[in-house]
Amino acid sequence: MAASSVCLVSGAAGAWAQPAAPTAPSGAHPTRADAVQNAKQAAARSLREAYATGQVKDVMAGTLTSANEVSLDRLPVRSAASGFRASVESSNSAILTAKGLPASTGNVLQVRLANPQARAALAEGVQPLIAAEPSDRQATSLTAYRPDGTEVKLGATAPADVPVLIVGIDGDRIVAAGTKVMSDGFKAAWPQAGTSSSGDLSTLKPKTAAAARAASRTAPIPRPTDHQGPAARTSGTAAGSDAAGKAGAPEGKNVTRINNVQLHKSNEEPFWKGGAEAFAVVSGWDKNDKAFAEPALQLPYLDWTDVDYHPNQNLIDWGHFGYDSADLVFLEEDDGTNYKDLTKAIVDALLTVTGYGTTGIPLANTIMDAIPDKWWTDDTDELDQVYSVSQGAIAKAQNSGAPGLTYFGASGGSNISIGLSNAFIPKT
Repeated sequence: MAASSVCLVSGAAGAWAQPAAPTAPSGAHPTRADAVQNAKQAAARSLREAYATGQVKDVMAGTLTSANEVSLDRLPVRSAASGFRASVESSNSAILTAKGLPASTGNVLQVRLANPQARAALAEGVQPLIAAEPSDRQATSLTAYRPDGTEVKLGATAPADVPVLIVGIDGDRIVAAGTKVMSDGFKAAWPQAGTSSSGDLSTLKPKTAAAARAASRTAPIPRPTDHQGPAARTSGTAAGSDAAGKAGAPEGKNVTRINNVQLHKSNEEPFWKGGAEAFAVVSGWDKNDKAFAEPALQLPYLDWTDVDYHPNQNLIDWGHFGYDSADLVFLEEDDGTNYKDLTKAIVDALLTVTGYGTTGIPLANTIMDAIPDKWWTDDTDELDQVYSVSQGAIAKAQNSGAPGLTYFGASGGSNISIGLSNAFIPKT
């Protein structure tokens, strides 16, 4: 990729040349992404002003020469920088409100050194460029500012000798708080208390003919080298746990785990964009033929494309399911996401669906259709969907000596591949 272009624009010394926040069209309301972006810009402006007056200059260099990022509320600024702290608190509160997160989430604003190759220059006192991370992460250029207010345009590739400080949000902390909000909402809508997680799936009522047809329609389409068939109900428990449902066997959970997972989207992204902050929603049909969603799962390790991650993370608790079929939706944190409203949209959509196979529409599609397009400002936020994960099909693969079964995303080009295996977790 070509070297980044740097274009200087005149600005009065000590002035903040930040452009005004985008104005919504007449009659329109600012979006949540606008509110988050405005808060990031305000924090970046305060950081720039504190740097220009020497309140954070020395501590910034010392902190970011040993770490790529630091929370803004943890910068060891001088006491004279009380205005900076107040600005950060105000901006942080605005972000939490826009994203439907509780105050207990704490500070989510951070500053990171976007080009670690310039770490030595920062340590030597080279004045950095300071910018707010764009909400539109498909942007191909970035407006940054020197401490004196001079505007600088950056291309997609980081400069090698000028440190670039990006004020953004801590995606991992936000997703952790957001998935808790979602999980609490899902649990309230579909209480699982008292539900056995150790029952034998073979004891569940058989599928109807309509349900069997729906399962065959929504089964994952194998790649040419695969030989997996459509999802089918298992006649036993997870591989290696055949005794789990028998009388006298220890209690526990039959689960499906993520052996390995990989993103396959293009890796040509601007240098200021951090890793994906991903989370997953698992949906299925309970033992009363009602659609439901499992507690949302944060995938904090799933950052970069073309990296094979091996998290061994539990994904599906089959004790909650009435049929051997689960749909997966993989999403990425976005500035415009409000987790309270996202939870309500998913719950409202799934509560209208009853009777396995009555529509033939995968629940993953129902979930995605429930999310308004205006919530997304980055078209990679919908990472992918995987249809009809089958515990029985995975068990069959494991019984034949394979480590599990690999499923591929349903989107064009298959943006995700995920290797799954079954396990029994005994209750202690």
